[in-house]
Amino acid sequence: MGILFAAIAYCAWGLSPLYFRMAGFMTPLEITAQRVLWACLLCFVLLAAMGKLPLLARAVANRRLVGVLAITSAMMLLNWLLFVYAIDTRQVMSASLGYYINPLVAVLLGRLVLKEKVNPVQWAMLALAAVGVTVLGTAAANTGIWISLAIAISWGIYALLRKRNPVDSLVGFTLEILLPLPIAIGYLAWHGGGALGPAWNGLLSADLVPLLLLVFAGVITAIPLVAFGAGQSRLTMASMGLMQYISPTLQFLLATLLWGESFTSNHAIAFSCIWVAVGVFSFENWRRARRAQA
Repeated sequence: MGILFAAIAYCAWGLSPLYFRMAGFMTPLEITAQRVLWACLLCFVLLAAMGKLPLLARAVANRRLVGVLAITSAMMLLNWLLFVYAIDTRQVMSASLGYYINPLVAVLLGRLVLKEKVNPVQWAMLALAAVGVTVLGTAAANTGIWISLAIAISWGIYALLRKRNPVDSLVGFTLEILLPLPIAIGYLAWHGGGALGPAWNGLLSADLVPLLLLVFAGVITAIPLVAFGAGQSRLTMASMGLMQYISPTLQFLLATLLWGESFTSNHAIAFSCIWVAVGVFSFENWRRARRAQA
C-alpha cells in the first residue's frame, strides 16, 4: 500500500500541469490564491473527518511553530507560483529541471545549515549537476534556468525547515495555507472587482467548467499531500527518494511529447548531467539504506 500511496502522490504532482493548463483562463496569481482558498476548505473537512482538529488548535497556540510555518508557507506559495508561471509561459521543462535538482539542493542545504556529512560521491554528483545548470545558464537562448533554480531552492528551504520542525503533515499543511488565506481572499476580491475573480464569477453564474476547476484546485493540492504522508509512513526514505523522480519525469514528458517545448543540445547536455547525478545519488542512498538495515 505504501508504494501505491506514493505513486498516487507523485503521479498527481507530475500530471498537475494538465490541470493548470486547463485553468489557463486564470492568471498564475489567481490560480495560487484559488488553491489556497479551496485547499483550506478541503483540509478542514479532512481534519474534521480524521479527528485532528484538536491537533490544529494546539499547533495554532504554539507561537514558535506558527512563526516557522509562516516561513514555510511563503516558500510553498513561491514554489506554487513559480510552477504555475512556468506552465503559463510554456516552460514546463524548466519546472521539471527544478524538481530534478531539488534533492541535490537539499543535500547542499543540509551540509551548509545542518552540518550533515557529504561523502565524495555526493560532492561529485553535486559538481556534475552544477555543470548541467551552468550549461543551461550560459546558453544564450535559455531564459528559464532562473525558474529551475528558484523552484529547487524554495522547495529545498521548505523541506529543510519542515524537517527541523516536525509536525503532523496534514495539520502543518493546513496551517501553512490558513496563514495566507486572508491575503488570498483579499486578492481574489480585488482582482474580481468585488467578486472573487473571473473563475468565481463563473461559479456564481453556474458555469460548470469553472466550478469543476475551482473545486479541483483543492483536490489536486490536498489529496496528493495526504497520499504522500501515507506513503512516507509506510516506505523507507530510500524508496521514497527513488520514487520522487516520477513527478519531474512526467512533467518532462508532457513538455516534450505533448506540448512540443524545445529540447536543444544544451538541454540534452544539462539534463544528461543531472540525470546521471540524481541516478548515482539515488543509488548511493539506496545502498547506504540497505547497509543500515542489514
